Amino acid sequence: MRVYQQYFFCYDCIMSNFDKELKAAINIAKEAGAVMLKYFDIDQQVEIKKDNTQVTIADKLINSLVIERLSKIFSSDGVIGEEESNTDYGGGRKWFCDPIDGTAAYVWGVPTAMFSLGLVIDGKPVMGVAYDPFLNRMYRGKVGEKSFCNDKILSVSNSDLKSGIVAVSGGVKSLLKTKYFQRMIDDKIRFACFSGAVYKCCLVARGRFVGYVEDGVRAHDLAAVHSILEGAGAKITSINGKELDYSKPFRGAIASNKIVHDQILKYCS
Repeated sequence: MRVYQQYFFCYDCIMSNFDKELKAAINIAKEAGAVMLKYFDIDQQVEIKKDNTQVTIADKLINSLVIERLSKIFSSDGVIGEEESNTDYGGGRKWFCDPIDGTAAYVWGVPTAMFSLGLVIDGKPVMGVAYDPFLNRMYRGKVGEKSFCNDKILSVSNSDLKSGIVAVSGGVKSLLKTKYFQRMIDDKIRFACFSGAVYKCCLVARGRFVGYVEDGVRAHDLAAVHSILEGAGAKITSINGKELDYSKPFRGAIASNKIVHDQILKYCS
């Protein structure tokens, strides 16, 4: 009996161990959201990066803000951001930040851009926050616990591929080059395509989409929503069905309500 009580106590401590991190992430997300709103309808000082994607002044300001805030609160932690980092991939505690996921949408004036910040320990996501400042929706998740959007518990859909919608990303030409897109078209799967990997993952967690697949999505895009998805009952893997390892760079992932996961994997193989 004593052994059981000791085990239960330790487990409870572990599960509540990220409250401080979650509180910090939420506060940072609110600050980031204010920056996103500030520059949404004014000059965003858009530049083109080496990979031919866009970056705005808001992306840069938010990424720097995240590093500054986290360096003060968790001085021994590193930050890997899309626009700026102060550490490299590897083990230990790493915060992954996408200052504005869906920058293309942000530049277009389409409010599907979101801020995301997640904590990864030894390659495994343990806590994440994703913030939609346009609808004031704060998504949050911690390993082993239910996920929330504001005060509402998140839960995935029970629909299958025939009745549900699968979210994808990319231009028409690039999508047609992928195996999965053409195969799903042939099977008359319904799609939603717009800018914003985090937004799409949150809609999987909300039960609006049955799945999301993209062959180019990266670690900083998914680290925060990984815990949110799992806490809503979703499954998230590599595009080959393997566990995602955030201790090193990767590309491609599938997120689903579990029901359709194996079917999407078959389309990708």
